[in-house]
Amino acid sequence: MPEVVITCDWTMMSNHNGKEFLGFGTTTPPFVLPERVYKRLFYPTMPCDEEGHPREAPYGMRKIEAALLDAGVDARIIHPDYLSRYLPGKAKVLMISGHDYFGLNPPSTTFSGIMEGRDPMNRMNFKRMLRQPAVLEARKQGMRIIAGGPCAWQLSPANRAKVPWIDAFVKEIGGIDCVVEGEADVYVRDLAKKALAGEPLPEHVFLSPKTAPKVEEIATIRYPSINGLVEIGRGCCRGCSFCSVTTRPTRWYPLEKIEAELKVNASIGVTKGVLHSDDVYFYGSPNIMPKEEKLVALMKLAKRYYQHVGWSHVAVASLMTRPRLLPRLSEVLLTGEQHWWGVEIGVETGSPRMITSTMPGKVAPFKASQWPELVVQAAGLLNDNGVFPACTFIVGLPQETEDDVIKTIDLIDDLWDFRALLVPMFFVPLGHLNKKDWFLRQSISDRQKELLTRALTHGLKQSQSMLGVFFEEKERYQPIYHSAFWGFIQFLTAVVKLKGLYNPAPKPPRQPLESPLTHPERLPLPTIPVRD
Repeated sequence: MPEVVITCDWTMMSNHNGKEFLGFGTTTPPFVLPERVYKRLFYPTMPCDEEGHPREAPYGMRKIEAALLDAGVDARIIHPDYLSRYLPGKAKVLMISGHDYFGLNPPSTTFSGIMEGRDPMNRMNFKRMLRQPAVLEARKQGMRIIAGGPCAWQLSPANRAKVPWIDAFVKEIGGIDCVVEGEADVYVRDLAKKALAGEPLPEHVFLSPKTAPKVEEIATIRYPSINGLVEIGRGCCRGCSFCSVTTRPTRWYPLEKIEAELKVNASIGVTKGVLHSDDVYFYGSPNIMPKEEKLVALMKLAKRYYQHVGWSHVAVASLMTRPRLLPRLSEVLLTGEQHWWGVEIGVETGSPRMITSTMPGKVAPFKASQWPELVVQAAGLLNDNGVFPACTFIVGLPQETEDDVIKTIDLIDDLWDFRALLVPMFFVPLGHLNKKDWFLRQSISDRQKELLTRALTHGLKQSQSMLGVFFEEKERYQPIYHSAFWGFIQFLTAVVKLKGLYNPAPKPPRQPLESPLTHPERLPLPTIPVRD
């Protein structure tokens, strides 16, 4: 029986029907339909063995689990349904993780705001997990709770002071002994040993980027990760002011370390996986210029273990510095049963002025004035090579003006035929902008509402058109999933129209959605020479 139990809520402890992007569905409030319907669509139960060890678990938690095991700490990840087997009396420490404990991150605040302040499912399930009788009783008996993960800031003393209902919830469950922000791969080892020994723990720890672990200090996962996700590196050099990731140094894993984790996932029959980095196109590069041979080698390695390979993130400017590289990577990936892949792209705005003031590094090595055209050409490049991304936009950035919003609406109109999901998200004060005010539903202007409704309508339209691609694999139950999601999209469309949020009439695009490789004369020149 492990002395340290690591867990998260049900929305995270799921493979989201084998589709990583469907995890975004857990950031929405349940509406009209009962919660069990949303659970089946977006976070079905993860299979476990009789001890409550999940078949797959969130990758970040697997890293912490591996770090503790490497340090000789008796620790395991346990499914939240099985906590009563270990609490109270057996486990001495409960470590909790999550991507969005209280629904305060951009997707959750956006959907919750649109749905008139209803609690998103991630918030509901996180509270439900810690309110389990076994957890409350173990806490009374002295079990220690340590919180971490990407959303640990939500439990920091500073944020609890800003959000009284979070502070009230923490007091309700008997408190949290320690909150750790930052990359804790090394720090967690001594912290766990102190907790087990009954030594005093710091209430709040902020691990600065200067203490970020080196690649050789980061443990290799021992057990499979959800949807075969494997990290290829950490950090980002773009420097966007609203993002906390850009404060961390860039580090790339060698192929040998990546392969070791691919083998862990493949060992249980995982055939589809995601390569995770804040910009996969940068793999192995010390700057913003892609390294072609390193990327090709990485894709070939991943295809050796997975039938279907996806990417977590890529940047528009990265793609456009070497546009002829994407077709080469597509040739490697789109073989056998794979006919497409997905990725998340931060478009953020259609305004060159906002690029200059808030995220100048996002467009490098191009000029900010080229941003809208770069995005449109990148869209053509992506679709022509079998990539169907989720593109995020930020609504309510500090200094945003009505003209900036209009330019973003114009960009969305230019992307109307883009086979992708355009996802607007309310500004949340993170990174270098963590002292700014939150963007709230009450602050939405008429222009911002137009942006939201345009993006929402585009999403409904393209979701229907992409279902056939999304569920193309010849797997058991795929026809059922296809039908279920088709029906769900029809339901959402009806609700959106009923609420007057359907906005289907964009202006004619200013330029065609075509790949720069089809019309190279339209390819904007970067400020530094680019070799293809």
